[in-house]
Amino acid sequence: MRTLRAVLMAGLLVGSLVGCSGPAAVSAHSTDEPSISRQQKEALKGGVITWDEYQTAFKAYQACLSKKGFQLVDPHFKNDLMDFGVPAAAVDSGADDKCYSYNWAQVDQAWQIAHEDTSESAQIVANCLRAKGITPVEKYTDNLELLKHNGIDVGDCPTVG
Repeated sequence: MRTLRAVLMAGLLVGSLVGCSGPAAVSAHSTDEPSISRQQKEALKGGVITWDEYQTAFKAYQACLSKKGFQLVDPHFKNDLMDFGVPAAAVDSGADDKCYSYNWAQVDQAWQIAHEDTSESAQIVANCLRAKGITPVEKYTDNLELLKHNGIDVGDCPTVG
């Protein structure tokens, strides 16, 4: 699943919390061609990714995989993010890496960082605080600080609830 990839890459939560990982960004084309699509480049110019830009870039990524013979598993919107499975064969072939990097990676990462307070990680941390009798605050990064300040190891907290 890609949903928490950028947040985890930004070092905002320990990887063991949700177990997400993914391939590093790799250029999708030869050195004579751009490393990201024109559409993705345009979306990044404004500094703030809109829902339409996020969704358009996702659809371009999905279409790229489809052209290579792969279909994403159960793509849907969850906690302000696209959530889906990537077929192992798409990853093994390198198609996922190329399509993601070229069409969606930077837009996806910018969107995830902008929506970190409503992410699955944010919910896990808030639930952890509640389970320990501490009222969480609005900001995800502030809740991470509350965990640290109170000496709470997130690995000792429930992941649902």
